[in-house]
Amino acid sequence: MIDQAGMRPVNAYKRWRNAVSKFGIGSPLGIDLPGERKGVLPTDELYTKRFKNDRWGSSYTMSLSIGQGELGITPLQMANVMAIVANRGFFYKPHLIKAIGDEKVVKEEYTVKNSAGIDSKYFDVVIQGMSDVVNQGWGTAYYSKISSIEMCGKTGTVQNPHGKDHSVFVAFAPRNNPKIAIAVVVENAGYGATWSAPIASLMVEKYLTDSISRPKAYINRLLEANLMPGGPITPKAPKKGTSDSIKNNAQSPKPVSQPKTTR
Repeated sequence: MIDQAGMRPVNAYKRWRNAVSKFGIGSPLGIDLPGERKGVLPTDELYTKRFKNDRWGSSYTMSLSIGQGELGITPLQMANVMAIVANRGFFYKPHLIKAIGDEKVVKEEYTVKNSAGIDSKYFDVVIQGMSDVVNQGWGTAYYSKISSIEMCGKTGTVQNPHGKDHSVFVAFAPRNNPKIAIAVVVENAGYGATWSAPIASLMVEKYLTDSISRPKAYINRLLEANLMPGGPITPKAPKKGTSDSIKNNAQSPKPVSQPKTTR
């Protein structure tokens, strides 16, 4: 996108950054809580200062395309991106207070559709891919499939230069007429398929059905887990099928023997 935009890479990057910012990345979403962080969506000025000139190209910034490098995104922003995909191109500002007083007043700012600037037709292939991640046997989150709900998601393993990698899973459900968008981050826990996806799966099922259908061993594995930083993760995670790359044709992890962001 940057190298073949027909303009200088620095100007093409500005256009790319503007498009990404419409997804609510790099600025506060405005949730009704104090202290919300804006994350980091680096400007072209940052790279120009770092490389001493403005003649840098995509090879300097390509890690941003997979959510790494200088990019910083909060869990709230991750969930909001899932809401955008679920809605096929728009989001409402996230908020905790549903309505105020006996008259059920809703602030107008929470009823406005914010467009991500992408035509809705382009989300279909993304949604199909996210459905396959969870609902196809070769998907990296198949272990977290919900039998009665078509959940769409993406596993992630965040490389961490300061210690063990972070486990990430983002999702929305159901695929049609979605009701919930979610992001789960477990620090220093490794693969997204191993911990974050199962946790999110239980939360999604409970939210939508007010019940849990998974076997006791599946639930106990999470209840008995020690995921606190600094110590060994117990019970041990399955060793096979925890890769977050579909290219590896990974099998989903099996249970071990030991025991709303709505818009």
